[in-house]
Amino acid sequence: MTNSDLEEKHARNRELRRAEIRRWAEYVRTNPDDDWGEQVNKLVDSQLASARHHEHERPDIDQLRESSLLDE
Repeated sequence: MTNSDLEEKHARNRELRRAEIRRWAEYVRTNPDDDWGEQVNKLVDSQLASARHHEHERPDIDQLRESSLLDE
């Protein structure tokens, strides 16, 4: 993949994200808080559950600092 191809892909992805944000903003404006609020709560709860599940797999911040100092 050339630099030009990669830049085009990034631009396309950026526009897709912006379009999705516009759709979500329109949905929030035109629907009751209880409808979209429940969806957001489910998303946040699932993200928290995932983070807690994988917490033991995260490297310790002190280990990261030590390894980065060794690389210098």
